[in-house]
Amino acid sequence: MNKRVLITGATGFLGSHLCDRFIKEGFSFIAMDNFITGSEENISHLYQNETFSFINHDVTEFSSPKEKLYKKEHKDFSNYIKK
Repeated sequence: MNKRVLITGATGFLGSHLCDRFIKEGFSFIAMDNFITGSEENISHLYQNETFSFINHDVTEFSSPKEKLYKKEHKDFSNYIKK
């Protein structure tokens, strides 16, 4: 059975290290962050990994983040970053 997890705060220091750890352990996961304190550089090395998906979303806001899902087939990640 393929284990899947959600990591919030994925672009911060702790979240990005959790992402690295889960990749090494064979998990598939969705990373979620709104880039308020994190950085894209912390997770950019994961974009090509098939088990990695990213959602630019603030977990404190109630809404459906489905349209914000980043998958590796997207070429331009910049649309998913709040400026």
